[in-house]
Amino acid sequence: MSGGNKKFSVLVVEDDPENLRFLTTLLSKYFNVISCRTESEFFNLIISNRFDVVLMDISLSAEKSGLSLIKSFRQIPLFKAIPVICLSAHISESDKSEALEAGANCYLTKPVQNKALIETIFSFLETNEKSKSL
Repeated sequence: MSGGNKKFSVLVVEDDPENLRFLTTLLSKYFNVISCRTESEFFNLIISNRFDVVLMDISLSAEKSGLSLIKSFRQIPLFKAIPVICLSAHISESDKSEALEAGANCYLTKPVQNKALIETIFSFLETNEKSKSL
């Protein structure tokens, strides 16, 4: 896990200002980070930028939940291969199952260890890079 090589872009979708600030600060050491708090921001960003990973809070207080955003996102063929990592304070197995069924690739619960979060993102990036080179 090394910092400084910011060749990958991560979209952080989080409606809590403190969590958003923390995640952006942490992840900016390793990745190009763009963040948003609402559904409309999410779709504007996802259409106008190229992201390698989406980090999604599933309990957004805006128009749609993170799960609804994932379902909508997954219906667009261009975005099917982008890994979505859910980050949530919900710890029940049913919440995890719903997120995975919606199209998330991974489900992490808050609070997550910084190292574990960064390693998870890197593991999805490495997997995606390998599949692109096949």
